[in-house]
Amino acid sequence: MQKSYLPTIINLSLVIALTKMAPHKHCIVCGNTVGEEESFCDEVCESKYKSVQRRQQLLFVVFIVLLALIIIVPMFVTQK
Repeated sequence: MQKSYLPTIINLSLVIALTKMAPHKHCIVCGNTVGEEESFCDEVCESKYKSVQRRQQLLFVVFIVLLALIIIVPMFVTQK
């Protein structure tokens, strides 16, 4: 029975191809490649990211306020 060396050759060519790739990062919104110093591929992705961040911050503040109300209001209602 003859051993196949095809998977080894494919893996070796993949390693060679990956080592020749220029250093880069990916856009944190859409995944497109960007330069090493950049985080977004364009202004649209940057504005989407900032919009999502603002929404998450707002939801977090609303959550904290509701949590505080759930804890504090029953304390005043039961004291009467």
